[in-house]
Amino acid sequence: MESILLTAEDVAKQLRIKKYTVYELIKRGELPSSKVGKQVRISQEDINRYLQSRKTGFKALLPERIAAGPAGRLEDKPPVDFPGLAPIIICGQDKCLDLLVSRISRTGTNLVLRSFMGSYNGLCTLYNGRVTMAAAHLWDGETDTYNYPFIRHLLPGLPVGVLRLAGRMQGFYVKKGNPLQIKDWNDLARREITMINRERGCGTRILLDQKVAQLGIDTDPIQGYTKEYTSHLACANTVARGEADLGCGCEGGREHIPGVDFVPLQLEWYDFIFRLADRNTPALRTILSYVLEGEFRQDLEMLGPYDLSQTGRYETFYGGPSSSLKLPG
Repeated sequence: MESILLTAEDVAKQLRIKKYTVYELIKRGELPSSKVGKQVRISQEDINRYLQSRKTGFKALLPERIAAGPAGRLEDKPPVDFPGLAPIIICGQDKCLDLLVSRISRTGTNLVLRSFMGSYNGLCTLYNGRVTMAAAHLWDGETDTYNYPFIRHLLPGLPVGVLRLAGRMQGFYVKKGNPLQIKDWNDLARREITMINRERGCGTRILLDQKVAQLGIDTDPIQGYTKEYTSHLACANTVARGEADLGCGCEGGREHIPGVDFVPLQLEWYDFIFRLADRNTPALRTILSYVLEGEFRQDLEMLGPYDLSQTGRYETFYGGPSSSLKLPG
């Protein structure tokens, strides 16, 4: 018998939580969902699995998605044995990673674990060998370049492949109608404005910190600068509730949150980084074929909003200059 499809509001009532929390669970990959047009639907079967996973201590579903600890932190827990499945850990938050996870899971050869830590910490964790793959959107203000300078500095001597997934627009979440006429980074210096910030180590926070430093803006007087949330969705929801005048995040992060407008400020690039030593594993071959052969681009067009002009760009880094390739072999 087919599982019943429910709206986010239905799920919120059933679980006795806020509708915002349902979207947050979807965003973090803990609760699978489907899109019917522009509407989100959740199956009763997945809700039941989610509740069961909470009983066993996992924060996502088995075998497709298992989150690695609260707020994206990998926890030191005894290993769990899943016979016949080779575990891999993917670090990153964007919803486009759900497509990669789903594609790997379809092969039945890997148990896919998810960690939702920020980009900077994700690269450090990749360097230390605690995750298999990591996604990043780290802007270097000195070179006006995304990710590559950080990869060189944070992964010294580690040969890695870097696969460009998509571009995203970063900016401000503001109240509907933008009553305070917030336009650019300089508005952070306005003393009447209250903001909500992202956590240190995530790409959004690194972008913001560098922008205010370049403009010479003192962060101490900024109301809310030290108040941190760990997702785009949480920041957008804070603005929608009237608890802040602006929040920082990507355009897609305000999805499903009414009462919020978006002020676009900067196009960023979201890259997928992995050790070259793993490039011939079934999981990596599946991802590379999916992205480089074009099907991933078609799926992103429906998922949106993304800039796909550089999707599939591939670089290799050996602790020195990079080189472009079509497909690692």
